[in-house]
Amino acid sequence: MVLPRFTSPARRLTWAASLLACAPLAHAAVLDFEDQVCAKNQPICNVGQVYRAKGYVLSYSAAPDDEHPVGFHVVGRQWAPNVGGSIAMLANSCNATTTLASQTGKPFSVLTMDLAEANADSPVRVTFTGIKTDGTTVRLAVHLDGKPGWQRVMLPATFYNLMSLQWVQGDCVDNKSHMFDNILVMPGISAR
Repeated sequence: MVLPRFTSPARRLTWAASLLACAPLAHAAVLDFEDQVCAKNQPICNVGQVYRAKGYVLSYSAAPDDEHPVGFHVVGRQWAPNVGGSIAMLANSCNATTTLASQTGKPFSVLTMDLAEANADSPVRVTFTGIKTDGTTVRLAVHLDGKPGWQRVMLPATFYNLMSLQWVQGDCVDNKSHMFDNILVMPGISAR
């Protein structure tokens, strides 16, 4: 399900608070990349292959045939396709895999995430694959509209009790690249 994105911090907090009021989401966190100072005065900058914040870790894995992997990059408001956005992240290589996990190795749930086309030049397809504690997988394919601006994705209730969540950057030919922001995660194993 794709929802509208809230650009103002006050609206984002109000929305998150209303979501939190609907379920027991103690210790929920939003991975928003606002701690990446370099993107406050540059359009784009490299942050390496691992990003840790608020008890979670994002890991970058290059495609096996990638001769020049470059890792994660953050994009700031100066990045033209980041229409109305805050600081966001992208895996800056074709077919690179992004993996989200808890730093403690405990299960977690993913509730929402904002996605946008990295260059706002064509529609993008992103497929999320969650690995649950019992070894089963859950999948969700999301299709972005190819227009400038952000789209909020609400992951289904099946995206709980996860050990990891992975998604692959576009192939840069048929499926262009995307950026992500405001990942709403929470610890725990219970369904929402």
